[in-house]
Amino acid sequence: MKPLAIVTPWFGKNLTGGAEQQAWQIATRLARRGHKIEVLTTCCRSFHDDWAVNHLKAGFSRESGLIIRRFPVSRRDRAAFDQVNRVMLSLPPCQLKLGVNPVKSGESAIFCSENINSTKLLNYLSKNSQRYQGFLFIPYLYGVILNGLPIVFSKAFLQPCLHDEVYAYLPEIATIFHQAKGLLFNSDGEAQLARRLYGAGIIPKSVVVGEGIEVSQDEPLTNRVDKEYPERFILYLGRRDPTKNTHFLVKYYLRFKANYPNSTLKLVLAGSGNQSYDYSEQGVIDLGVVDEPKKAALLTHCIGLFQPSRNESFSRVIMEAWFYRKPVAANRDCLATAMAVEASQGGWLAGSEVEWAELFAQIDQMGAEELVTYGTRGQAYAKEHAVWDKVIERYEVALGLSHPVRVCDSEPSDSGVKNLTRRFPTWSWFSKVVKDSVNHDKNSVTCREQYKPVKPLLQPTRRGKLKEIHQLLPNLAYGDAISNQALAIRDYLRRCGYDSDIFVRYIDERVAHEAKLFKPNDISPEAGIIYHHSIGSELTDYAIAHPGSKYLIYHNITPAEFFRPYKPEFAQLLEKGRAELKQLAQYFPLSVGDSAYNAAELAAVGFHQPGVLPIIVDPSKWDMPADATLMEQLQDGKSNLLFVGRITPNKCQIHLVESFYHYLRMDHDARLILAGWGDVNDPYYCHLLDRIQELSLNDYILVSGLVSETQLLAFYRTAHLFWSMSEHEGFGVPFVEAMWFDIPVLAYKSSAVPETLGEAGILFNTKDDLVQVAALAKLMVKDWRLRKTVLKAQQKRRDSFLPNEVNQKMLNLCVELEK
Repeated sequence: MKPLAIVTPWFGKNLTGGAEQQAWQIATRLARRGHKIEVLTTCCRSFHDDWAVNHLKAGFSRESGLIIRRFPVSRRDRAAFDQVNRVMLSLPPCQLKLGVNPVKSGESAIFCSENINSTKLLNYLSKNSQRYQGFLFIPYLYGVILNGLPIVFSKAFLQPCLHDEVYAYLPEIATIFHQAKGLLFNSDGEAQLARRLYGAGIIPKSVVVGEGIEVSQDEPLTNRVDKEYPERFILYLGRRDPTKNTHFLVKYYLRFKANYPNSTLKLVLAGSGNQSYDYSEQGVIDLGVVDEPKKAALLTHCIGLFQPSRNESFSRVIMEAWFYRKPVAANRDCLATAMAVEASQGGWLAGSEVEWAELFAQIDQMGAEELVTYGTRGQAYAKEHAVWDKVIERYEVALGLSHPVRVCDSEPSDSGVKNLTRRFPTWSWFSKVVKDSVNHDKNSVTCREQYKPVKPLLQPTRRGKLKEIHQLLPNLAYGDAISNQALAIRDYLRRCGYDSDIFVRYIDERVAHEAKLFKPNDISPEAGIIYHHSIGSELTDYAIAHPGSKYLIYHNITPAEFFRPYKPEFAQLLEKGRAELKQLAQYFPLSVGDSAYNAAELAAVGFHQPGVLPIIVDPSKWDMPADATLMEQLQDGKSNLLFVGRITPNKCQIHLVESFYHYLRMDHDARLILAGWGDVNDPYYCHLLDRIQELSLNDYILVSGLVSETQLLAFYRTAHLFWSMSEHEGFGVPFVEAMWFDIPVLAYKSSAVPETLGEAGILFNTKDDLVQVAALAKLMVKDWRLRKTVLKAQQKRRDSFLPNEVNQKMLNLCVELEK
């Protein structure tokens, strides 16, 4: 077995700092479990030392079961780096925009090049990548990470220890997130922050592994008693400085005391830092740095712990407090801590000064039993997420070091990424989730685990009579949903061992390499074929006459009445396609629709027991940066209301424009984005533009025309609502895409839309009152509680269209073809 390399700028047992300690724990604990671990690091001693000085000897050494390779640091222009760093740190958070470089491109390049770097370490990676099974880079913002990961990106896992800070917005940081093979996160909140910063494309390769803490569960807490503390106090543990919002916490407490002068509740601060906050007469006690026994005593006897920091990827002190069954309060604006508190129900969240001050008062009035209830819930959460043995098991799975089967049946993470305490990632070394008996109560979830070798899921070996299964469809177009589905089916068939190609009459030059122009003699009579039917073409006659096994996939034909007022000739073609569908039933004993709605249409015209093969919507296709110019333009403070789809009568964009006219009266700072191709000579398209002009909405509506993938990505990433008035959808891929970008979906209840959304999104039944529809749209944009409820349902629903879910149905299709 090849070793795993852990790449980090500094390494050592006694280094302070969360990422440094985490790197040490990961490396040594994996080594103790029998894995070959090498650490690739620099000769610089620590973050606090000069990054251009080699304090330690270069070369090879062994320590604590590890091989450590140290490389000399490179010379750097510290003055240039410091100048850029000062510029970045001076930027207020309100100026930071998703997908937009917060500084000039030359300045961000200086940050990377004049950071801590090691040319010899980078050369080693380039020459020796084949010696290792994988590379874990930790943390995200230093030169050896930024410049090293791209060298070995196909084997690279990034553990970012991410904070919502200016550095995270640099394009060079986004690049390594997109290039990495896998992303490992300390918490659900950190994972959600990463998804917000870098888009939905990183979700399939993201795993929440957690982080362990050192708390003995065997030593009785009564042995740690120290009597030098107030009778009732709230505890703050950690660095005492403005970056952790310590000064704000003191301010909040003093406001509480001003409101409740007779309260005996104290605030105790413990931790490193240069600034003193000792206002003992007002009840603030600043202990400074304390040793471990003193910290244990404080945790034992406090009534709760307050963590006001906004910049955490994981809070060790919160987990420590929960291990002592102490409730905690966290900053609502810190995703990592806020999501943990919400998930555990082990405390409270606060944001404003008033909320924090009142929280002091609320806890002061609570009885011991109620406080213990909160603390017990937190303890259950900490035992699952912060015990090192469980954490390291999750590392083994995520890094491909073992093949466990987790038996667990709990809800998916709110961040949308895989949490290995709950479910599997979709990477090739995982096979399946085996559901079994699980202890559930209102406060905790426990998982029973089994570890054994398993085979990858849904990668069967061809074992029937067929050697070839090809697909027929009229055209293959760039970005088209049906074309993407055909490509996914082809790739799956090839993985199964079949010879498989896509044959079409017309090919978009952007995907010309993905298909072949149809020639009848190119397909063997013994081959199986999959015929995608929409409107008829000359391929239809060939598919009917083909003597081998065959399957029909029906993607629906839009009813002709939508087009008759605008394009009567095209309406006739649609009518012909629907008439041909009835004739096809006798020639295709096997058929599926990509929705139950479509399958019902097949059954209605005589197809025998048609099945359902949903369209795959895989977010990994968006693992790229969005168009930066468009991202900046669309983050101007306006509400972005989005619809994605071709401009056609059945999509009813005109109805959407008319509804938006009423919306603007309720929310003046809004724009409507109609993203999708439209023919400038099409009467419906012209009618749409005329209606926009009549309503004086030209300055408020963007009709994009055909857009690139990065432009569409920018529309999705900046949208506040996905709003559809469509009256006919055979499936509705953009509805699922919106779910992946955590855009609440508001849609007219028609055709296959309710089926695609399931229990997600919000549907309306009538268009009679567009003012009411607009009011509902505004509510979904502005009401964060409603948005949260809608998004939770959408995060669950979107998984139904992932490749593994759909491939199981594809496997059944192959079995039927083989009969």
